[in-house]
Amino acid sequence: MVKPFLILFVFLAVSPLGAGERHWQTGKWIDVSVKRRMVDFGPGASPFGAGSGRPSTPSMKAQADVKTYVIETDTLRLELEEVAQVNTRSIDAVIGLPAVFALEKNTVYVRDSDNVEHKLRVTKKVNIH
Repeated sequence: MVKPFLILFVFLAVSPLGAGERHWQTGKWIDVSVKRRMVDFGPGASPFGAGSGRPSTPSMKAQADVKTYVIETDTLRLELEEVAQVNTRSIDAVIGLPAVFALEKNTVYVRDSDNVEHKLRVTKKVNIH
């Protein structure tokens, strides 16, 4: 006799009940810009090592492209940011063309023309009435 717990476990293991599924929406690219700036990275970039009488580890710096995107729907305007290595290819966002995206808290996933997902940070979210 098969135990009900085992059946439930097998069902959940093979069932795609929302596992990894995103709520995809369509909007329009409103703005795209790139600025170059110095960013901190490495062990000294974290505030956890500094203070409390502990010596601070020097941070490492490098130039990065800070890419800013704006997507708008009928009800929502999202300002997004991506920090990437200088001259790294990213999303081919063209102002006025459709943008396929999924919003999850402070992160937006954008699909490019090859259906590849790109993860961007939400810097501003405005509801349009």
